[in-house]
Amino acid sequence: MTMTTREARSDEPQRRKQRGGGELTGKRLAVLSSSLDHALFKYRWINDDQSRIMAMTKEDDWEIVHNEGVKPDAVGMTTATTQVVGRNPEGSLLLAFLCRKPRRYYDEDQADKSAELDRQIEQLRRGNDRSGGSQSDYIPQSGIRMG
Repeated sequence: MTMTTREARSDEPQRRKQRGGGELTGKRLAVLSSSLDHALFKYRWINDDQSRIMAMTKEDDWEIVHNEGVKPDAVGMTTATTQVVGRNPEGSLLLAFLCRKPRRYYDEDQADKSAELDRQIEQLRRGNDRSGGSQSDYIPQSGIRMG
């Protein structure tokens, strides 16, 4: 009777694989949290749909996150952290790239968005459209109240 490799090594102590030390971030597009620096960066997945990656990385402050220790090969493997998220209309794979932005830039951008929304809401309360133009619909004397 021959012994399998596993049986032959049954006298050796069994070793577990090392755990990454961090939990997964995200549900559908998961990444090990231990590999991300949440204190300095904000992360998001950006689909490479109609040059969106170029727009986000060239016209905004997002940068693609690269895997350390991965050597690109000649068949298109890249060091970028990617996930397949679908197919393009011509049938090629649609990839999402993990990107990061310095947290201070992200926070500034969010403050700017919030200020703009506050301005638009104030215009709506006055009975104007969001750009400040007067609406011809009925507007109560007291203005419009929003909860």
